[in-house]
Amino acid sequence: MSWQIEIPMIVRTLCNDVEIPYKYSDIRLQQTIVVAAQFVEFDVNLPYKYIIDVPNRNMTPDPTVPISETGEKDTIFISLVSLKAACIIDQSTYRTKAALEGVRAAMGPASLAVTGNAPTWKTILDYGPCKLYQDLTEHWDVANATQIRAIFSPFIGNHFDPQNLSNRTNDYSRNVTGPFF
Repeated sequence: MSWQIEIPMIVRTLCNDVEIPYKYSDIRLQQTIVVAAQFVEFDVNLPYKYIIDVPNRNMTPDPTVPISETGEKDTIFISLVSLKAACIIDQSTYRTKAALEGVRAAMGPASLAVTGNAPTWKTILDYGPCKLYQDLTEHWDVANATQIRAIFSPFIGNHFDPQNLSNRTNDYSRNVTGPFF
């Protein structure tokens, strides 16, 4: 399948794992990608649904193959899965760094500090692929919301008049003989 070639290349680039020998094996990346795809399916309501098979490291249909209706790849799904997979890898690296480099705790006055370069990894989590994934999913949810008018329509402006809304006959004219006059 071509997703097993294309998406790992994107994830390797996001994780700065581009020099041979690679830090992460292809199998590990594929496993992380299908786990990330599982999260993306849960986090975002996308127009196409995928069958995610985590134990067998597979997803169908292949998001990198052009969709017959549009003739294009599912780039939003590919982008979200790649960012989420890179985020999972960065979180794993941060946990490993924190465990290996140590966490120093003192009782009085109370303090907690992570030594070494683990704080740098925390910054990567705050501003790297994890942040990009969060921003992109929030943007996708708002940009593709269909019920947002129902929520915001009564607050269109200070001159909102419910009588200007359509009635059952779709007559947009104001009834000046109604109970409000």
